[in-house]
Amino acid sequence: MKVNKITLTLHTVFSGLIAVFLSMFLASGSIGENYTDDTFVAPIFFLIIVIWVIGVLFLAFKKFHTSIKVMWLSIPLGLLISFPLAIVL
Repeated sequence: MKVNKITLTLHTVFSGLIAVFLSMFLASGSIGENYTDDTFVAPIFFLIIVIWVIGVLFLAFKKFHTSIKVMWLSIPLGLLISFPLAIVL
């Protein structure tokens, strides 16, 4: 199955925007949590971006046949890893 480079670029940019916006939203916390002047109350949620970058590396090196799916699934995987860490830390 041949995938067009424009399609790969659009998937990468769109999923990257989702990963960045989601991690920024979760890291900034809610109004009730932000009683200090800190911008990011829970910076552990930036782990979502790190795991997304690993998914993009799989896409860049084409290690897997379904690398677009791996890139998209890296965002929920980042959520599954960062939520328990945010509770513990």
